[in-house]
Amino acid sequence: MEKEKNIFSRISKKSWIMCALVLLVAVIIIALLLNFDNKQNDNKDVSDKTPEVNDSADIVKEATYEGLTINNVILMTTDSSSTFTATVTNNTEETKTINDFGIVLKKGDTRVTTIYAYLGDELQAGESKEISASTNIKLTEDVVDNVEYRMYE
Repeated sequence: MEKEKNIFSRISKKSWIMCALVLLVAVIIIALLLNFDNKQNDNKDVSDKTPEVNDSADIVKEATYEGLTINNVILMTTDSSSTFTATVTNNTEETKTINDFGIVLKKGDTRVTTIYAYLGDELQAGESKEISASTNIKLTEDVVDNVEYRMYE
């Protein structure tokens, strides 16, 4: 025990202060590095949640199906789900009886998925309605690039 006392007493006060400062600087650097890494992970989480819009020309184009005009199309993907929204206008002189509106999303000629939007019981002549349909599939441009529409009475 006395030997240990002699070893510690041989170290000058100046050396103790230098060791303490080096230790303090090392702790500060480690804390800053850990904080920087957490901020990078936070930014990554935000970028993963940023919506991606599929603006493929054959998806967002105005289309006509059985007297209905479909326009203002937006196909947005966040994380692992997608939402399709559009405006449907009845351009005929008669009331259309439509329960569901089918949206067939394709890659080339191959059907990827069909999602359904509830349009309601009737769409009066000249009337427009907003439709919306969601799926848990990520529908980016590399997955789907065109759309077809179907009506179910």
